[in-house]
Amino acid sequence: MKFLSRLLCRLLIASMVMLPFSTQAGMIGTDQVVANATAQANRDKVRDFVARADVAKQLEALGISATNAQERVNAMTQDEVNRVAGKIDSMPAGADSSGWWWAAGVIVVALIIWYFWK
Repeated sequence: MKFLSRLLCRLLIASMVMLPFSTQAGMIGTDQVVANATAQANRDKVRDFVARADVAKQLEALGISATNAQERVNAMTQDEVNRVAGKIDSMPAGADSSGWWWAAGVIVVALIIWYFWK
């Protein structure tokens, strides 16, 4: 029993000498927590956008598979993710920028002119 306790003591002393005691505690600022939360939210927003069915369909039309697009999003730097997330936020909700409203406006104006002409 005495031999076992001596062996255990020697192992503990050797491990304390060889293993470093490099622990550091400190306060985490609110700005760091908010920055990390914002960064993760932006990355999730871009991942969700790429995972949407209509976006995946458009990417397939351009020759990029959905898994390849997800891998590219995962490989993006945080600055790139923030830029893309900002562009997603600035896009019109549910709108299609193909310009069909322009043609509808021209038709309405033509009908008004035709009504007053006759």
